[in-house]
Amino acid sequence: MADDLNARARALEEAFFNKQNQEILEKMRAKDAEKHTKSDLTKATGIEDEAVLTALLKTGVGAGTLAAISLAPLVLMAWRDGKLDTHERSAILRAAEERGLEQGTTTYSLIEKWLESRPGKEMKPAWEAYVKSLRERMPKDAYATLREEIVCRTREVARAAGGILGISSVSKSEKALLAEIEAALG
Repeated sequence: MADDLNARARALEEAFFNKQNQEILEKMRAKDAEKHTKSDLTKATGIEDEAVLTALLKTGVGAGTLAAISLAPLVLMAWRDGKLDTHERSAILRAAEERGLEQGTTTYSLIEKWLESRPGKEMKPAWEAYVKSLRERMPKDAYATLREEIVCRTREVARAAGGILGISSVSKSEKALLAEIEAALG
């Protein structure tokens, strides 16, 4: 089962990164190989819930992969209409920084690349498969905490560019994607 989760993690990572990002991806994987403590995960994600951190460590999730798990739906939402505006970009970068990701780090640079060019269609199914695998392995309460954080952040990005002056308007397509993300998260 751990092999299946690791395979899905690789598929998720590869869906995020194209060939020009291969070097950055390898650096991130090397760093993940050495980062397997709760404090490292807390610093990379902002998650402080002990149960969630323990469950993530038991499943072998690294800081970079966890960033991909939690930021993928935000990136998908921001690109939903085929373009990314400054409010959406700011909301995603703010979410990354609130998770402890700092400018100049490998993971932060990758996030910036995701915001520069729209991810491929393979990103969403890879993310969904990984989340399903993770959901089956984590304790229910720990997974529920992680799920809620992802859904809240995704809603923030959906509202970031909507309405008059960007105030709380979510388009039909964004609502549909939010429903898909919530369904994938279980």
